[in-house]
Amino acid sequence: MSGKALLFSIITLCLIFTACSGREENASGSPSQVVESFFTALEAKDYQTAYSLQTKEFQDQMPLEIFSASIEQGLSEFQIVSQSYEIVKEEIKGDLAYVSYKIVSTTRDGKKIEGQGVYTLKREDKNWRIDLRAVTP
Repeated sequence: MSGKALLFSIITLCLIFTACSGREENASGSPSQVVESFFTALEAKDYQTAYSLQTKEFQDQMPLEIFSASIEQGLSEFQIVSQSYEIVKEEIKGDLAYVSYKIVSTTRDGKKIEGQGVYTLKREDKNWRIDLRAVTP
């Protein structure tokens, strides 16, 4: 797999991770805090928490079981053993927010792969939720 194809795949895996974001109570924080909760939940393989941070629309389209299985498959396929992230920027525009991030994935053989993206969040019932359908790699 070429470097660009692998990077695209890693970013896609990160987008899948977004669908799994954090605990219900964590959704009441800032958009950046919700994204941080999402990444923390993914790192802990707490897919239920990560999933609860997604929009209701996303949850209606993808059951938790499929979401969890997709993440596990992606980690295995790309041999990802760890990831670290950095929130770069947060921008709020009414009931939408955009959180830019950088991510570094480490593979089983120690290779580091860097990526970046933007999560779109929507305010639902006074809480911020990640809208995985609108993620920009």
